[in-house]
Amino acid sequence: MRRLFCIMFIFLLFLTTGCWDKEEIEQRLFVTEIGIDVYQNEGENNTDRLTVTYQYPNINAIGKNAGSGPSNFLLTANSSSVFQTGRHFMSKVAFPFHFKHLKVIILGRDFLREDELMRSVLDELNRDTKINKRVRILASDRKAVEILEASHTMEQRIEGTIYSTVRDNRHTSSFTVKALTDLITDFDIAGVTIVPRVTLDENNKFMVSGGCILKDYRFLDWVNAEENKIINLINGDVALETIDVEYNGNIISYAITSSSTKRNVDVGDKITANINIEVEGYLQGYILNNKKNVEDVKTVLEMEKSIEDEMNKMINQTVSHIKEIKADLIGIGEHLSKFHPKVWEKIRDNWDDIFSDIEFNINVDAKIRRIGLTK
Repeated sequence: MRRLFCIMFIFLLFLTTGCWDKEEIEQRLFVTEIGIDVYQNEGENNTDRLTVTYQYPNINAIGKNAGSGPSNFLLTANSSSVFQTGRHFMSKVAFPFHFKHLKVIILGRDFLREDELMRSVLDELNRDTKINKRVRILASDRKAVEILEASHTMEQRIEGTIYSTVRDNRHTSSFTVKALTDLITDFDIAGVTIVPRVTLDENNKFMVSGGCILKDYRFLDWVNAEENKIINLINGDVALETIDVEYNGNIISYAITSSSTKRNVDVGDKITANINIEVEGYLQGYILNNKKNVEDVKTVLEMEKSIEDEMNKMINQTVSHIKEIKADLIGIGEHLSKFHPKVWEKIRDNWDDIFSDIEFNINVDAKIRRIGLTK
């Protein structure tokens, strides 16, 4: 019996294949960030429409036993598509590219204005099985390669320095996180979306602030950080955020800890959007004299009124801007499609013109829940 078992064991060894196709981590190039620009080529019969830049980390320069060399590598080539670029690079690198760890895609300034290219690239990214569909999308007011060149020498991180900034917006509402699937969904449902804006500061360091409005797969306008905060506030997507308000000649800082938005659209001779926003927070900083302190209920109520007035002003300015450029970023059309479907079917084809003409009633209710440790 023992002899039979040994013979069977030896025979089974020939049926095992092992890890014949194993690739060591050092033999893979993990692309973490991609920049997409327009290739300005005046020649004829050239299919290369894009200038694509790959960024990937130097694995040997990361970890406890890190060696010397740059923290990241950049490769740029002109190509007909995003992934065709990788094939152009095969003569320049020793190992194949892997895209499962792709974290960020940056759309360059000129590319944002090419709707056909935008559709083509997004379709390619959405169809491909090799990339994570939660990859973050950013828009730049300059060439995407310039942003990557400014960021690739920064701290050594496998996930990339830009992704560390735009992973989520739990700590700021100055930009709106946008993944690939979110972007495509927004285009399919509303035809308009907003993605974070990435630029370079005076020290040539990348900075993510404000947003880029895209409509029908094409650049429409920029919004600054304050307008982006308001858009997020109306959409009920505000985390911890601080606003500064003038009160009796002094500046008080109000930190928002929670918010909720209720909207109701009245449909009659004219469409009216009623938006009620409730916010709660605490006083981050304030200076009061001996006659007034925040233990006085009247003083707190006055401060809440000042906060409400300032927020109403900011909201009305932002709403006026998006009405002017005909960009429904606050979901009024989506609300109509859900709760007034018959009306929506009649007006959906002319929604851009109708949206710019609807009336908004904005009401903000702000509460100060904590005043800090001092009076």
